[in-house]
Amino acid sequence: MTKADELADSESEDQGAALPLEVVYQENICFWEKAWNMCKVPYTQLPDLSYIPRIAEELNKAGAKKVLDLGCGSGWLSVYLARQGFDVVGVDVSAQAINLANTWASQEDLKISFDVGDASQLQYQAGSFDAVVANSIFEHFPMKQAQLLTDKVNSMLKEGGVFVGCFDKVGGGPGEYYTLEDGTHVYTDKARKGMMLRRYSLDELQVLFNAFKTMANDEVDGGSIFLVANK
Repeated sequence: MTKADELADSESEDQGAALPLEVVYQENICFWEKAWNMCKVPYTQLPDLSYIPRIAEELNKAGAKKVLDLGCGSGWLSVYLARQGFDVVGVDVSAQAINLANTWASQEDLKISFDVGDASQLQYQAGSFDAVVANSIFEHFPMKQAQLLTDKVNSMLKEGGVFVGCFDKVGGGPGEYYTLEDGTHVYTDKARKGMMLRRYSLDELQVLFNAFKTMANDEVDGGSIFLVANK
């Protein structure tokens, strides 16, 4: 490592240490709001992911009816699950993403409830849902917020409810960033300023979902983790 690299690393560490986590997290939210504000029409196609049918299979196996889709974005997973007959509520921090999701649901005449809200600070009543799903959401939360989110999920689930999620295999990705103490990367380059990104290990996931009765996982789509946790 050159002296310049060492200096850059030092500056990045100083930048991360200088800001409270709550401030950094708000910048992450601002990134997603700005990103979705650039989208004017919904992209009404499902992503090419092999495990999508398994999500519905796991929900059916658990006897789930009412499902919360965390970080639903423009609604592809909510739409997919509603097509399968589930009663779906989707939530996302971006009002524009929710606008797009409502447009898509209306185009298909699907009855889906969409709400604007920060996933780590949801106010749904305890025991409101049979299941909670989260696709590629936790990767954008530092460990502290992820634990708050998992605790919320546990509270919102009925007894015997199920969480189904996919945790992407991600590294830091290209771009300029600094690293938080827990390993989360916070981007500083113009294209992704404020965005958080981290990869959760199996050990970390076991800590996050420790309050659940059972947790099963396997590898899908090139290293991502498909996880099912039962309350």
